[in-house]
Amino acid sequence: MVATTTHLYRSIHAQPDAIRALLNDWETPKQAARRLANTGRILLAGIGTSYHAALVGEYLLRSAGADAWAIRSFEFVNYPRPLRDNDGVIVISHRGSKLFGARALQRSNDAHVLTIGISGKNTKMQGADLLLETVDQDPSSTHSISYTAALTRLAQVAACLATLNGHSETARQLEQGLQQIPPLMEDILAREDTLYQAALEAVQQQRRLVFVGTGPNAPTASEGALKAKEAAYVTAEGFELEQFIHGPLVAFEATDLLIPISVKSPTQPRLAELLAGISEIGSAVLLLGDFPSEESSSLFQRDAWSRFSLAHNEQLLEELTPLLAAVPVQLLADFLASARGTKADSFRKDQEIYNKACLHIPL
Repeated sequence: MVATTTHLYRSIHAQPDAIRALLNDWETPKQAARRLANTGRILLAGIGTSYHAALVGEYLLRSAGADAWAIRSFEFVNYPRPLRDNDGVIVISHRGSKLFGARALQRSNDAHVLTIGISGKNTKMQGADLLLETVDQDPSSTHSISYTAALTRLAQVAACLATLNGHSETARQLEQGLQQIPPLMEDILAREDTLYQAALEAVQQQRRLVFVGTGPNAPTASEGALKAKEAAYVTAEGFELEQFIHGPLVAFEATDLLIPISVKSPTQPRLAELLAGISEIGSAVLLLGDFPSEESSSLFQRDAWSRFSLAHNEQLLEELTPLLAAVPVQLLADFLASARGTKADSFRKDQEIYNKACLHIPL
């Protein structure tokens, strides 16, 4: 078992128990769902990792029958789309202290629409009509546990809203799927050595990293790249699959590492086509999840091609799989930092020039 000494690593490993604790509390998600059931449209606002949570939340709430849309808090404030009287706004923030998260909440309150906050315990968020607390404040600037906790709260709200909207089967699948998440996370964590070796090889070969995903895991791809940058300061990008094919693919080199996220979905045939193309380029591949096709599985006999499974044969709604896919990309970030000798928790504020730079840019 590989273990690092970072707060990030400890937070990653604390996630199964944290989610179990959240799943013991359904009262506040039920309250949120009852209020949201009376809205015509739900807007989810966030920044950075919280914006990725908003994107996944859009898929979760849509599965429950809601008209949900994710938007960056900065855009919500500076390029405002009109708010309707029956809108509901969910603002997601780890600590509730971000400038434009607070302004997004203020704009919503000024418009007298329903506001719901999702934030950590002892949050600085103020003014929401209803607050869904998640976990103790994440001790690492490279947020992990607060991200999956926010996704859990969003999934709980979606399950309750699905029941209210008459989507009983979706509600059942969300509720039962959430109960499966903690043990499946523990299984991923028990196999983390494979990810450590992948991170070590990537650093040794100086590989650029490209994460790709589809649907609710397109945000996971962006989150994977963000975590790698925050923790290890590496060159990493995250793309929606088809967006990657339409341009960025031609900048992809044989020395790079592709990290596709593959779960049961209607887009797997397209991912299989991408893998066939990457095999011609000769790049390395670390597949997170299922082989997208029987034919593509044979490609993984190649050198520098490997697969890390997420849920084995468990059947989860696609909208819940970002909770699992987040764990290996978080571990990769921590292991990349360890291999490169960077400080995964610091947001680079231990280096004077970066600390000075941040003084000019209030967050």
